[in-house]
Order: sequence, then C-alpha cells, then structure tokens
Amino acid sequence: MKSFLLAIPKGLPSAIIVLIVIFFTFVENPLGIKALKLFPYAEQVAHIILYFIVALVFILDYAKARLPHHSKLNQEIALAAVASVMALVMEIGVMIYTNGFRYNILNWYAGILGAVLAFLFYHFWLLHPFRHYLYHSIQHHWRYQHRRKKKK
Repeated sequence: MKSFLLAIPKGLPSAIIVLIVIFFTFVENPLGIKALKLFPYAEQVAHIILYFIVALVFILDYAKARLPHHSKLNQEIALAAVASVMALVMEIGVMIYTNGFRYNILNWYAGILGAVLAFLFYHFWLLHPFRHYLYHSIQHHWRYQHRRKKKK
C-alpha cells in the first residue's frame, strides 16, 4: 500500500478531486437520488463533506510531495483557503450557469466550514500518523537502495 501511495504522481489526486467537484456541482442530482431533500440542510451537509474531502486531499497531496520534510502550518492553512475559494468559485459558477436558480450562499459557508474542519482534522489528528506512515517507508526504501548500490 505504501509503495502504491508513493507512486502516485504529485498533483494527480488534487486534479482528480477538482474534476469530481466540478461534476457534482454542475450536474443536477448526479447520483439520481429521488428524495434529495432528506432534511432541511441536507445540501449544506453535503457541501461540508465534499469540501472537507477536497481540502484534505489538497493538504495530503502537498504533504506527500514534501516528504520527508514537514509541511508548514501556513501552507496547510493556505491549502484549506484554496478549497474555500474553490467553494466560492463553484457557487458563482452555479449562479451564472443556472441563472441563480440553484445558488445558495449557505453552500459557500458550508464549503468554508468543511475546509476548516479538514485543516483541523489533519493538523491535530492526522499529521503525525500520516508522516510516520509514509516517512518510514521512504527511509526504508532509501536505505534499501543505498545498500544495493554499496554491494555492487
């Protein structure tokens, strides 16, 4: 699993998540759910979850690219802010695309909340396990490669 994660090109997960967000934003009811309004703020909850995932993918993709060095707090905040700006851009796009029919400012606030929650989740809970998981696999790989070169 570690070798698979390390083999993923830098930026690919972020590009894929952006395409997924564009699809889910501009296609009305993409999953074909008949009762889309399960409760009054179901759309905002969906935006919180979506932008939580977006911000987390951005941060993890950047952090993986920085290994074995540590990502900095201001870079993590900037990536969460990028996800928040992306939420705003998507809402403006929806407003233009649907002539304001599906536009809702609460969706943007929900996107901001999701990005902030992703930053907090990464920084206060996932940061050290993520670094530990991938950093040690890089160190092991590096040591293995250098041992093979020395034997030759």
